Amino acid sequence: MSFNTALSGIRAANTDLQVTGNNIANASTIGFKSSRTEFGDVYTSTLLGGGSNTAGSGVTIQNIRQQFTQGNLKFTQNELDMSVNGEGFFVVEKNGERLFTRAGTFGLDKDGYIVNGTNALLQGFAADADGNVSGVLGDLRVDVSSQEPRQTTAVRASLNLDSNELVLETTGSEFTTNGAGINLAKVGAKVATTTNLNVGDITTGFVPITFSPTNTTSFNITRIDPTGTVIDDVDLILNSGAATSPAALANLINSANFDSPSAVNVQAFVDDITGELSFRDMATGVASTITITVDPTSDVNPLTTALNAVDSAVPGVAHPTAHTQGIPKVTNDYGSQTLIIRGPNGTDLPFISEYGAGANETASALNALAGISATATTTATLFADDPLAVPPKVFSNNGSFKLNGVLLSDSTNMSVLMDEINDLSSSTLFGISAEVDTNGNLVVTSATGRDLEFAFDTAGGSAEVQGSQGASQIVNDDVNAVVVGGTVTVTMQEGYSVLSSAPTVPVFGGSMFGSINIPNFFTPIPINAFSPTDQKTFNHATSTTVYDSLGNAHVMRQYFVKQPYDSADPATSANHWKMYVQIDGQNVGDPDPSLPSPQNTEPTMAEFNLHFTPDGTIDEFATDAMLISNWTPLGEDGEPIGALAPLNVLQGGTIPVAEPPSSSNFLIDLAGSTQFGSVFAVEELDQNGYATGRLAGLDISNTGIVFARFTNGEAQVLGQVALANFSSVEGLKPVGDTMWAQTFETGEAIIGAPGSAQLGNITAGAVEESNVDLSEQLVNLIIAQRNYQANAKTIETANATTQTIINLR
Repeated sequence: MSFNTALSGIRAANTDLQVTGNNIANASTIGFKSSRTEFGDVYTSTLLGGGSNTAGSGVTIQNIRQQFTQGNLKFTQNELDMSVNGEGFFVVEKNGERLFTRAGTFGLDKDGYIVNGTNALLQGFAADADGNVSGVLGDLRVDVSSQEPRQTTAVRASLNLDSNELVLETTGSEFTTNGAGINLAKVGAKVATTTNLNVGDITTGFVPITFSPTNTTSFNITRIDPTGTVIDDVDLILNSGAATSPAALANLINSANFDSPSAVNVQAFVDDITGELSFRDMATGVASTITITVDPTSDVNPLTTALNAVDSAVPGVAHPTAHTQGIPKVTNDYGSQTLIIRGPNGTDLPFISEYGAGANETASALNALAGISATATTTATLFADDPLAVPPKVFSNNGSFKLNGVLLSDSTNMSVLMDEINDLSSSTLFGISAEVDTNGNLVVTSATGRDLEFAFDTAGGSAEVQGSQGASQIVNDDVNAVVVGGTVTVTMQEGYSVLSSAPTVPVFGGSMFGSINIPNFFTPIPINAFSPTDQKTFNHATSTTVYDSLGNAHVMRQYFVKQPYDSADPATSANHWKMYVQIDGQNVGDPDPSLPSPQNTEPTMAEFNLHFTPDGTIDEFATDAMLISNWTPLGEDGEPIGALAPLNVLQGGTIPVAEPPSSSNFLIDLAGSTQFGSVFAVEELDQNGYATGRLAGLDISNTGIVFARFTNGEAQVLGQVALANFSSVEGLKPVGDTMWAQTFETGEAIIGAPGSAQLGNITAGAVEESNVDLSEQLVNLIIAQRNYQANAKTIETANATTQTIINLR
């Protein structure tokens, strides 16, 4: 029996050595759990029992028990490495068999599934497109392809609008010049001429003469306007000086005239070609009449000789046939206008427009007044050649056609002239542009309000020009021209008004401002009205990136404008703001069907009313629903890029926006916004769209939620790692590769989310090291070795005893 007892001890010691050696061998195996050998003694007995003094029969292996204590954590650089901090096992599936492990060394296979080193698939709970995690266990997969874009369907923002902001917009008044000459085509001379009186040739037989008190000549110069009214009249006496030549005589006359206290605005000269003694009005373009009368009692001299040569029938008097009246240059026909403008403090500001000044000059002078702003524009139509028109239109360009003194090409093609004018719009024809209308005529516009002058340098051309109102005029020679004057629009700030005007009927034209007492002459107009290009017209602004259905990014800008409140005006309300919205600088408001075509189909400025309660919180009942329903996504070239088109309200666009979207519509939600007495601030901002993205990395939370991070800045929930636990983990069956299989002794696996029930949490980027204590195992190795040696010694001793018995004689 002692042999069997010793043999059982050797077998037990050998098993202990194997277990200890296995522990030592796996001291660096991730997730490995050490084992220990548990022994039990063996006793023999008979049916009736062996008594209390029965010797033992050796030792047996009761159990090799695994130690599922927590191992140390080792942090790695692999974002898919995981460890369980607490109870639980990772659930994996290999070849259809469900296994369990504490070794969290995971990676991705070629299909994006999360696997361990043996290609066992990590199990977890998958998430839907909205990131909602289901309770269905399955293979966890990371889609390594590009993330499809998502169109923006909702923008959520929480803002604070400063209640201390001032109302920027006021109400002023506006009027537009309405005189008889406004935007009419005027025909007249290209160049102003001068009134001239030729009294005769004084070079032939000129006899020098010396004037003295005893040799005097008395004569009269009279200047008369077209109505017959004497403008200037002077009596002169030549009684000194020598007229040694015709020019010297003219100089003596001029000296006598201009030295006189009542000098006449007339100059004497001798024509170098004809030799005629002439008198001209020094005011260019004045249709005056000049008469020269010599005292018949004066001595005979070259002056009287010349006068007699003109018409001997009337000695001493210049005959009218030798007289040419001056012709004024064609103008816009604007008369001078006086306006008395009263300011809000009762101060009167007089304004006088200059006679013949262009609309641009008048507007510039008005802009110099406090509280007044003015703009001017001029429009003229150049008719294309059309012999079938009634009456026929003729445009014959002989190569000398000019616009505002700038020579144009000899083309009669209106498109060619349009391009030429537009090319010169920033240089010699500054501010002047042209376009061809539906009738083929050329519409020329001066954005600054300069007069538009059409003329030919040489005879033979013909052009018909019309202003924006009134009859057309024809210019067909090299003498005349056609001029069209412009319109002035005057805006007066709140509190300013026109007290009086003179003349009272015209306003800046013909005879000019027109009556300021006619109904609707003054129109109320918002001053400093909202404009997205003028920062002085809005109180706050912010920008948000939104995405179309193709994943293209666009910039949405929101502008906030505080509205006026008058407690006496029921049309206004307190704490009222307006929000205006543009995307990429384009209007996205629904069309206004009340406008004429084609404006009734074009986008308008999207605007929404925001109302706040007295405590500063948003009034959700009074605030508008903010649906952007007319946005057509455009590319950098300003053309549609093929993304989903809008569905405006008239076409059926409604709230809420459908998912998945069928249009570019999206909703703006400002719930939680406030109007407190503090600076403007964006408290929260979010929108649910994004561009196409590539996988940039993975993050795993302590509850096992797997986040995929993409290059478009989005983070998508892919699923949740599952953990399993058992009523008796010691019943798990090792199957190698640091994995265990469920057995009858373990009970059913309890599978759930990390951190729930008795399950531990996940630590990402770390693995659990082996829980083998090498020091302890080395000591166990020595003990097992001693046990083996001792049992071998028992056999040796039993052998010696047996040999002694055999040797008995």
